[in-house]
Amino acid sequence: MVTVLCSLFALSPSFAQSKQSIRGKVIDDRNQPLIGLTVVVKNSATGTTTNAEGDYTITAAPSDVLVFSYIGYQPKEVPVGSQTTINVTMATDAKSLDEVVVVGYSSRSQSELVSSVSVVSGEKLRDVTSNNTATMLQGKASGVVVSSASGQPGEAPTVRIRGTGSISAGAEPLYVVDGVIGGTANPTDIESITVLKDAAATGLYGSRAANGVIVITTKRGKAGKTRVSYNGTTGVSRRTTGNFEVMDGQQLFDYTSRMYQNDYTGKRDNHIATLSKTTPNPTEAEINAYLASKSFPTTYGDYAKGVLPVQPENTDWLDEAFKTGITNNHQLSVSGGSEKTRFYLSGNYFQEEGTVVNTSYEQTNFRANITHDINPDVTVTARVNTQFSTRSNDPSGAIYQSFINMPWDNPYNEDGTIRFVDANTSEWYGRDRSNFLFTSQYNYNKRRGQSLDGDLKLEYRITDWLSFSTTNRYSVGNARSESNNDSRTPGGKSVNGSLSNSYGYNNSFLTSNLLTTSQQFGLNNVRGILGAEYQSNFNDGMHATGQGIFPGLEVLDAVAKPVAIGGYKSESKFMSGFLNADYDYDGRYFATVSYRRDGSSRFGQDKRFGDFYSIGGAWSVSNEDFFQELASTVHLLKVRSSYGVTGNANIGDFAALDLYQFNVQYANQPGGFPRRLVNPSLTWEKAHTFDVGLEVGLYSRVDLTVDFYSRTNKAILQDVPLSSATGFYWQTQNIGSVRNKGIDIELSTQNLTGEFAWETDFNLSFNRNKVLELYGGQPIEQGNQRIAVGQPIGSWYMRDWKGVDPATGAPLWLLRKYDAEGNFAKDTVTTSYNSATRVYTGTAVPKFSGGFRNTFAYKNFTLSAFFNFVYGNKVYNYNRELFDADGAYPTYNSMVLQNGWSRWEKEGDIATHPKAVLNGNLASNKVSSRYLEDGSYLRLRNITLSYNLPAAFAAKLKAEGVRVFASGDNLWTLTNFSGMDPEVDLTTGSSVTRYPISRKLMIGVNVDF
Repeated sequence: MVTVLCSLFALSPSFAQSKQSIRGKVIDDRNQPLIGLTVVVKNSATGTTTNAEGDYTITAAPSDVLVFSYIGYQPKEVPVGSQTTINVTMATDAKSLDEVVVVGYSSRSQSELVSSVSVVSGEKLRDVTSNNTATMLQGKASGVVVSSASGQPGEAPTVRIRGTGSISAGAEPLYVVDGVIGGTANPTDIESITVLKDAAATGLYGSRAANGVIVITTKRGKAGKTRVSYNGTTGVSRRTTGNFEVMDGQQLFDYTSRMYQNDYTGKRDNHIATLSKTTPNPTEAEINAYLASKSFPTTYGDYAKGVLPVQPENTDWLDEAFKTGITNNHQLSVSGGSEKTRFYLSGNYFQEEGTVVNTSYEQTNFRANITHDINPDVTVTARVNTQFSTRSNDPSGAIYQSFINMPWDNPYNEDGTIRFVDANTSEWYGRDRSNFLFTSQYNYNKRRGQSLDGDLKLEYRITDWLSFSTTNRYSVGNARSESNNDSRTPGGKSVNGSLSNSYGYNNSFLTSNLLTTSQQFGLNNVRGILGAEYQSNFNDGMHATGQGIFPGLEVLDAVAKPVAIGGYKSESKFMSGFLNADYDYDGRYFATVSYRRDGSSRFGQDKRFGDFYSIGGAWSVSNEDFFQELASTVHLLKVRSSYGVTGNANIGDFAALDLYQFNVQYANQPGGFPRRLVNPSLTWEKAHTFDVGLEVGLYSRVDLTVDFYSRTNKAILQDVPLSSATGFYWQTQNIGSVRNKGIDIELSTQNLTGEFAWETDFNLSFNRNKVLELYGGQPIEQGNQRIAVGQPIGSWYMRDWKGVDPATGAPLWLLRKYDAEGNFAKDTVTTSYNSATRVYTGTAVPKFSGGFRNTFAYKNFTLSAFFNFVYGNKVYNYNRELFDADGAYPTYNSMVLQNGWSRWEKEGDIATHPKAVLNGNLASNKVSSRYLEDGSYLRLRNITLSYNLPAAFAAKLKAEGVRVFASGDNLWTLTNFSGMDPEVDLTTGSSVTRYPISRKLMIGVNVDF
């Protein structure tokens, strides 16, 4: 037996040799420690990762081989032998770095890309504190403009990739999560985001990719030691109101008193003039008697009594409406596995109390990504992501009232209780007799929602060059909103309280099946994809409002009097077949071609299917033999180009059908009427995109990408007005064309390397939009904007402000005169608002936008600062119609004039503002370019200072790495805009009394175990 055991040990070195502890440090080619690098004993499940200092410890036998791997670096294998200390320097691997780029239904190395894409890592995405991925993407990718009309917690922004190409159909990009259309992902779980912009990149999503594609890749587990990570941040937020400021009690008193004094004097003089016609040189007694006969006050004090306070109070309504908000964001993740099974599990809790009273947002997210190799040829992946959210909105109009309410009014009673205010309240100076502090005690407006995405993917490697995969996703979600108007409040008193409920449900099933091939013939490499997809979508919901709700109850039941009820059901289906072929020769010449045919139930029965295609090519000049002499200076030089057609189906599910509407009654019987005219020819809106790109790399420290593009949307989905003789108002048709042209620039530089490192990321985008064709050439009116041939979408069309008449202080507008034949004659000015001419006065589309980040590192310290900017757009400041109204609303508060503004007081004054006249000065506050302002801004979006604790200290906490940091969001904004925030909703271009963005100060910690 002893002989046998000795023989076994001799044949099995793993038993014959004792294992020992191996230590070491891993650095990059700039002597910087690599944190989180994986160290694995080859052909085993034993592994670990490096800590914040780049140090590691692992147990291995002398015969073992250690494998060091890290994204972006060449893997390295080191035999252990007799070594107990193994230090490793990792070499940069450009190809490995490129593998993180996910394009279409596959991954491509950067050197193989033929398309225009922008990649944002999860680390750079998450510097801003938010639970919304699109918000975090703002300013970080060229060609992508992200803008929000509200700072409300949980509010989603609008996103445009390379401009707006559609009018009636949606212009939001398509989202793809882990290779499948649709889905959700929490920002804390995102590994990277790839923005697909040109046809070569979006071609395989052609049916719904006319507005660009945002591909989200979530984190996955890696073989080796199980890794536990905790990331937590907490902090406070305060309101930001930009340059906008309303008057305090004394300022408003002085301003309003002047108007009332002038108004009283003018009216009194008119009465005296009338009296003088019959009584020359009347005495004071005769004047007073005459004024009394006309019921006109004899003194200014009597005239202003009850209208102006004797001693103005100074209530700061903004302090009553706003508070200090609290934000918490906590994530715990566990990842790891063996060579056969890898897993990533994550839980996240995000909670934000808004800066406005009674506003908040809370979200809990759970994700599980599990991959298992059944055998070397079959892999199964399961992904589950679920979200639960609750949101409370301001039910009392606190933001609006905090600006318009007069500072002379006190929201509290003498005993300190909150004051009840309604239309019958006396001793209240403001016109809108309402106290939001009282209503906010009882009213509420809240929403909750849940969503679940479940993926099941099977991959079968048929041969070494052919494989098949099927991915199947089921998504389900529901949302419920509830708002009440309590009977104890002024608004709910008249109806004995009201309560509104709404409920919505949706589900979607998508199956994506791919047959992929990859072959190499000498210097020729060919890859191909043949795919088929099917998707079905369903949603329904209902809403109801009842009156006669007992105070404090939150349920609609039989006791309530129904005053509104409604519901909906909708469904749609998509089916697709597509193919793609990629070719490269010797890493120098690249080509790609794709074709996709899609069908959608949303379109007419004659045109439900559409064909989409793309073709692209690239030449890697830097890989040519003749270029090698320049390789030390120019390490990358590549030119590429693409052309293709993609589609847009962002319309209602039944837009092509002839529909009846059954929401009326006749003689107490249900009835219906024709609501929509059938359009059997309604089909896909198509975007034709051409792109030329140049990629340059210098000295291995500078990377520059420049793209020139032109995208023309044709057969636009447009709601066309119909003749009244048809009995219908409009019909959705394929008519019209819009073109977007522009330049995208991305630049990354390593300015300093070594112990002190400095890196810069910069992106800049130019876009020019132009409408080429509309139905019958007729312009489309959209409020204060007009869509017309030859003009960009978002063109402002209104009366053109020409300043103030120095002689009278009256407002002036442009008056454009034409001759008898309708030809332009000359421009002049007028003081008559109704006579003024409406003209194009600018556009809501920025001339350029972008962002830049600087990152500085010294030893264990890292400082990063990220700015985003927008330039050249015009924002209509609706607030000024109320707050800068020249006396039109004397019972509202008014804004303080900006620096450089002045008000006309006397003849000869050259002023920016007309004379303030009680109840208004010749409609000076009506819509005109007076309130159209430059929306350009530069914002310090985030600044973060972090410190990686020494390994020895982290070890005492039994952690491999500990990072602590402090950060600030929206700390500084440079702008001339007079409103609260120049950042506005891209679809309207207007600034209203919005929920302001908040300035956040956060502290946090990241711990890896």
